[in-house]
Amino acid sequence: MKQVTYAGTSFITGNAIADSLLALVAALGVSRGTAAVQVPALDDNEEITSVDLVIGPASEVVAIAIATSSPELVDTDAVRELDDRVRALAQPQAVASSHDIERVWDSPDLDLT
Repeated sequence: MKQVTYAGTSFITGNAIADSLLALVAALGVSRGTAAVQVPALDDNEEITSVDLVIGPASEVVAIAIATSSPELVDTDAVRELDDRVRALAQPQAVASSHDIERVWDSPDLDLT
């Protein structure tokens, strides 16, 4: 399990969840984007709850491995969603621009005869 600290507060979550959250924070830092995410965590009674976060390029998130008597918190859906967001940020995005495009058919050097 890992203790994640963000914005002056901490919560405990599973290793894979914390790792995927950190990967998303790093990807958002590169893309200069922001995201609202919800991750599963353990409350003070060691019951599963959720934590809502808004993360972005300036987010300072720290995850520290801790020893706990609770079983590892596993949520494959949460990890998949975080990982999908990281992959989406890594995909090249097409950007349409007409500034540097020369229309070949308007070229005075084009001879269509």
